[in-house]
Order: sequence, then structure tokens, then C-alpha cells
Amino acid sequence: MTVVLDVRGDGKGFDLACLEADGFGLTIMRQRVEELSGSLRVESEPGAGTGISACVPCPLIGSGA
Repeated sequence: MTVVLDVRGDGKGFDLACLEADGFGLTIMRQRVEELSGSLRVESEPGAGTGISACVPCPLIGSGA
């Protein structure tokens, strides 16, 4: 089983190539998701909003699977 969270915003967006390497928001989000063996995808472009998708595996507890 996988848990997926998609967040989309229709704001001003941003250029992914211009992200600050020392910023905390997306960097920490990515680290936390990867610690759970998941993945984080960010899509954005100026004037077109932003989308963030996090996928994390979720083992079924007590299901015998």
C-alpha cells in the first residue's frame, strides 16, 4: 500500500532552477519523505502555480501481507 499526498496551488509559481540550496522548506520535506523510503516531486513554473506530490509506502499492519 502507498500513501499519496498531492497539493496544488494556482499562485505565481517559481522557477525550480532558481531554488536556494540552503532553503529549508522543500529540502526538509524531501529529506523526511526519503527517510520513509518515499519520493517527493515538485512541479512549478512562473505564472503557472505549483504542484507537490509525496508518495510514501505504508505497510499493512496486522493484515498478514
